[in-house]
Amino acid sequence: MNESNTISLHPEIQRLTEENSLLREEVVHLLTEAHDLVHTVKPNLLAIYQTKVGIWELKQFRAQCQAARLKRKAELIQACLNQNRWPDLATIEAQLEEEFRAWENKIRLESERIARAEERLQHLLSDEDDHQLKKLYYKLVKKLHPDLNPNLTEDQKRLWLRVQEAYEHADIEELRALTVLADRTVLPFSTANSLERLIKEQTVLEQHVQRLLKEIEKIESQPPLTMRTELLNPDWVRNRCEEIQVTITEMKQRCAGLTSHIENLLKEYPGEKDFGKN
Repeated sequence: MNESNTISLHPEIQRLTEENSLLREEVVHLLTEAHDLVHTVKPNLLAIYQTKVGIWELKQFRAQCQAARLKRKAELIQACLNQNRWPDLATIEAQLEEEFRAWENKIRLESERIARAEERLQHLLSDEDDHQLKKLYYKLVKKLHPDLNPNLTEDQKRLWLRVQEAYEHADIEELRALTVLADRTVLPFSTANSLERLIKEQTVLEQHVQRLLKEIEKIESQPPLTMRTELLNPDWVRNRCEEIQVTITEMKQRCAGLTSHIENLLKEYPGEKDFGKN
């Protein structure tokens, strides 16, 4: 081919093409990072917190619940005695069950969360699989993410939803299959003037970059991301658990005192048959 037949791009078009290519890579990187923070890093840190600290906080809540329940039982018994009535302990227990139902439900829910956290940590991906998962997702973000491809067909949009679901479930095989499908799709071609299209594309890409940087900053400014260093520090975890154990011990001592108080209340008065007689 001679020089007269060589096609050369306008310098401005070439510059914008190169800059937009770099911007697209940055957007893909930021989109992948944001999604990873929300769907992998954050849940893993929560699981670590729940299994290392949350389990102790649940013990503390149980102890607080027991203390509050004994305190309320003593109040109900005392109220009956003040009214010159022998306390019906079965009725009081039924009332306590009703009043503390929300507390018991919270204990049950927290126990279930801890069980799910333990299950999650037992099935984390290996470093190699995690790298492969992110690599596949990165490629699919570039191909199918609506921010980078605003003219997706309905089929491509559905494909993108499948990609998100597969990534969130760490399904590498599904992502591999979706990659094959994505490679077969043809993205719509823009007929707009090349220079005009590139200028508009650059503006949109720059806006995406700024938005994603703010989004990532917001995600990282909230727990459990703010506790990442502490949760991976055995000394911090041990000190936090020891602090909770102090509270648990105090609650157990309080429960022992309330139990003794209830026993004394019932001993100070005559039996049920003779109660209320002069």
